[in-house]
Amino acid sequence: MERVKKVLLMTVILLAYIGVVWFGVMLVISDTEMGRPMLVSYNTLGKAVGSKEKQLQQPIKDTLEWIEQETAVEKKVTQYIEKKLAEMTLEQKLAQMMILTNEHDIIETNLRTYQPGGIIFFEVDFSGKTLERVKSRISTLQSYMQTPLLLGVDEEGGEVSRLKTLAEPNVPAFRGARTLAEEGKDAVRQDTFQKMQYLKEMGINLNFAPVADIVNSRGSYMYARSAGGEAKVVSEYVETVLSVMQDQQVIGCVKHFPGYGDNVNTHDGLAHDSRTLAEYEEKDFLPFQAGIEVGVDMLMVSHIIMESVDKDNPASLSLKVHDILRDDFGFDGVVIADDLNMQAILENMTIEEATAKAFLAGNDMIFSANFAASMKGAISAVNQGLLTEEEIDESVGRILRMKIKNELIVLEDVHGITNNE
Repeated sequence: MERVKKVLLMTVILLAYIGVVWFGVMLVISDTEMGRPMLVSYNTLGKAVGSKEKQLQQPIKDTLEWIEQETAVEKKVTQYIEKKLAEMTLEQKLAQMMILTNEHDIIETNLRTYQPGGIIFFEVDFSGKTLERVKSRISTLQSYMQTPLLLGVDEEGGEVSRLKTLAEPNVPAFRGARTLAEEGKDAVRQDTFQKMQYLKEMGINLNFAPVADIVNSRGSYMYARSAGGEAKVVSEYVETVLSVMQDQQVIGCVKHFPGYGDNVNTHDGLAHDSRTLAEYEEKDFLPFQAGIEVGVDMLMVSHIIMESVDKDNPASLSLKVHDILRDDFGFDGVVIADDLNMQAILENMTIEEATAKAFLAGNDMIFSANFAASMKGAISAVNQGLLTEEEIDESVGRILRMKIKNELIVLEDVHGITNNE
C-alpha cells in the first residue's frame, strides 16, 4: 500500500503548509503590546488574507491534482487485483506464492496450469551460455504466463556471481560487497549499474540482493558477502545498491533478516543466536530498516533462530519474527523465506510441513524445490483451517502489487502505459 501511504503523507503535508501560511497571515494582521494582541481594521485583514491566498492557490491546486491522480491510480490497481483474485483458483493463488527452483518443475504444463509467481536461476542456467540463449529461454518461459513471472537470480558479485559463468567475452568480474563498500559509493553505483544492464538484457527482473548482514569475524560464513562490520557502512551500501536497482527497474530483495551476524551456514544446519533484541535493534536491524526506508519491494528472512524472540522456531518460520517486520518496521512489501531446501529446515521437517509453517508464519512467498510437495503442504494447511483464503489473498495481492509497481504487469492509465495482459 505504498501509494496510499504517499497520498496520506502528501495530504498531511498540504494541511501543514496551509497551517504555516495561515500562521503567517496571523503574524501580518496582529502585533503585540505588553503581551496582548492589537486589533486591525477589516481592510488590513482583507489585504493580508488576499495576499496569502494567492500564495496558497497554486501549491494547493498542484497537490490536490496529485492526490486525485494517485487516488485514481490506486483505485485502478486495487480493482485489477480484486478482479485477478476472483479469477484465480486456490492452486493458482498458492502457486503465485512460490518461486520455483527445480528444473524438473519448470515445465510448460506447470507454468500454464498453475501460473507460479516466479523462477530463480542458478549458475547452471548461465554456465557456458550466451546472453541471447538465456534471453531466448526467458522469453519462452514468459510466453506461457498470463501473469508475468518474477525471474530472479542471486547476483551479489564476488563469490556469489552467476553472470561470471556466461560464455561472453566482456563480462566483468563483479566484486563482492565488502570490497565495493571499501572503495566507496561511486564504485558501488557503477558495479550495480553494470550488473543491472546484464540482467535487464536477459529479461531478469529480480535480483536477490543486496546482502544486509553485518559481519565482523573474518572466519564467519557470511563475511565476504557482507559489506562490513558496522551498521552505518552496511546501511549506506544497501541504500546505494537499491537506489541504482530502482532506477533500472530491477526488483531488489534485502537479506537475510534478522541479520546473519557471525553465525554458521544454515545450508548445513540450524544456527542459534543468543543476542538480545536490544542488540539487534541497535545494530543488525538498521540496514534492513534503511532498505525499507528507500522503498525496497522484497525482504528475505533467514533460518537463524533468534532466541530472544522465538527460541523454538527459525526466523523464517516464526510469526513473532514476522510481527517485527510488519508491526514494528511497518513493512508492507513482499516477505520471502530463505530456501526451505536447506538442512536447517529439512533436518527437522519435510518440505510439506515447512511450506505450511512458512505461510502460517507470515511469508508471502517461498522458494519451492519440490513444487508438488509444496502445493500439498499448502493445500493441507488450507483444508485443516490453519491457512485462510483471506490470508492467501493478502499475500497474492502484495505480489501482484509489486509486479504492477515494477511494470511486469502493465495497466492502462497507470504510468500512462497500455495494458499488456
